[in-house]
Amino acid sequence: MKCIILAAGQGKRIDQVTKNKPKCLIKINKETLLERQIKLLNHLKLKKITIVKGFMAEKIKFKSVDYVYNKKYKTSEQLESFFSAKKKLNEDVLVTFGDIIYELSLVKKLISSKVGDIILATDKNWKKRYKNRYDHPFSQADKVKVDNKFNIINIGKKIDPKKSNGEFLGIFKLTKNGCKTFLKNYLRIKKSKKDKMQIHDFFKYMINRSIKIKACFVNGKFMEIDTMNDLKIAKKIFKK
Repeated sequence: MKCIILAAGQGKRIDQVTKNKPKCLIKINKETLLERQIKLLNHLKLKKITIVKGFMAEKIKFKSVDYVYNKKYKTSEQLESFFSAKKKLNEDVLVTFGDIIYELSLVKKLISSKVGDIILATDKNWKKRYKNRYDHPFSQADKVKVDNKFNIINIGKKIDPKKSNGEFLGIFKLTKNGCKTFLKNYLRIKKSKKDKMQIHDFFKYMINRSIKIKACFVNGKFMEIDTMNDLKIAKKIFKK
């Protein structure tokens, strides 16, 4: 299995600490987000890691890692960053956003899941994490609605929190067939010039085309770093 980490962004909402470095190099208790992710992936025997760089790409320099540069990082969205690494989509792939911190058990469960070809790490208890995120309301969460067969039937920020039964955590797995489905649909939206999308927008596009996207409900410590308050919470949660 290959791994792709999307780390092209600057993190403008947290520019107090990202003015001179990419968001993925924020430190949580003496360890950058990328350092921690690479270490956890290696612990799971996942060695074929590709990092998609963009903002201040020269500052991201880890050994034994492949790199892809998203030259359009200033004007593109997550989807374009992901498909900058499209040549890597020829076997099972684990994809993670570069601005998150998580426990090993969370990714371990996703990797072992066999429910489908496109599987999203999903948190049922997501609302608890938003209790102290005063500057990151429910409206900004990548909410999902999942049926009793683990099919994601809707995804996006506009879903009513009362109608949501999970949040997409920015980690997903594709089988080799899932990669083919991704590439096929990406080429379709490229032709229609609708490719300026977040990843969750692309998932919704595929769901609307009756493509099965599954949820893997995971437990464990997790935090997305979008604001200074998020950073403060993450340092507390992942305190060694």
